Order: sequence, then structure tokens, then C-alpha cells
Amino acid sequence: MAITGRDIERLLYTDTPDPILVVHNGNTEIVAAAELGGHTGAVVVCSRSEIQRHVGERDLTEEELAGMAAALTAAIGDPGQRPPLWPA
Repeated sequence: MAITGRDIERLLYTDTPDPILVVHNGNTEIVAAAELGGHTGAVVVCSRSEIQRHVGERDLTEEELAGMAAALTAAIGDPGQRPPLWPA
């Protein structure tokens, strides 16, 4: 399952409270942290607060979104690898 820049963008701009990007049943979804228990088997990719902690609340370029998506895709494909390199 590949994470896309659009997935990251959806996570950043959703109205969902305390949103988390997950992969569930082969699809990416944005869920509220409080509702995560209802998504048995979901793989947590990242939360909006994790991204904002690393890049702030600025708008990201298409290239930054794509780079972040590629890093997250690699991380969920090989959870033992080092953490993603976030854009500065």
C-alpha cells in the first residue's frame, strides 16, 4: 500500500479531531484518535500532530508531500527501518 502526497494533505487539512492516518483493509483512512479502537487490524502511519511537530504549520510543497509520502510508505513496508526523514 503506497501512501500518497494527497493522503498527507488530507491528514493535515481534515476537520476530524486529533486525526491519524491509517491503512485499513488495503485503503488509507483518516480516523480520530478516539475512534482508533474501532479499526481492528489498522496500521497506524502517522498523526497530524507528528507531522506538525517536524514541519510546523506551514503549507508543504508538492515535492515535500511526495517525499514524506514515500518515506512513510517505506516505513510501513519495513517497520524496522529508521524513522522517516521529514522535510525541514
